[in-house]
Amino acid sequence: MEDLFRSYWWLLFPLGWFVASGWQSWLAYRARRDSLKLVQTYAERGQEPPADLLRSINRQDEIAEAALNGDGAKRTSSRTNWGWYQVVLFGALAAGFVFMSRAGILGDQGLADVLLIAAVVLGALALASLVAALTYKGPKA
Repeated sequence: MEDLFRSYWWLLFPLGWFVASGWQSWLAYRARRDSLKLVQTYAERGQEPPADLLRSINRQDEIAEAALNGDGAKRTSSRTNWGWYQVVLFGALAAGFVFMSRAGILGDQGLADVLLIAAVVLGALALASLVAALTYKGPKA
C-alpha cells in the first residue's frame, strides 16, 4: 500500500483540481438557484424584481455560456491577460527542473530523467502561454 502512494503521489494534483472544479460548479449552482428563488418570490408577490438582480442573473448566463464555448474573453476578471504571468511561471519552473536534473545533486539518474521530462512539459506550457500572450486581443466591447 505504501508503494501505491509513493508511485502515484502526483495523482493528488489532478484529483485536487477535479474536486476544486466540482466545488466551484456546486457553488455557482447554489448562487444561481438562490437568485432564481428570489426572482420567483418577487413574481409571486406581483412585484418587479430589482434590475441589479436581473443583471446578475444575465451576467451568470454570459459567464456560463463563455465557459461552455471556451471563449475566455467574455469572462470578468481583475486582470486582462494572464499569459505573461504563465510564461514566467512555467519558464522558471522548467529552468529549475533542468538545473536540478543536470546538476547531479540528486545522485539518482532515474529521478533526473523524470525531472527532465517535467521540464520539457513545463517548457511546452511556457511556449503555449507565450503564444497565447502574444495573440491576446483583449475583451470585446
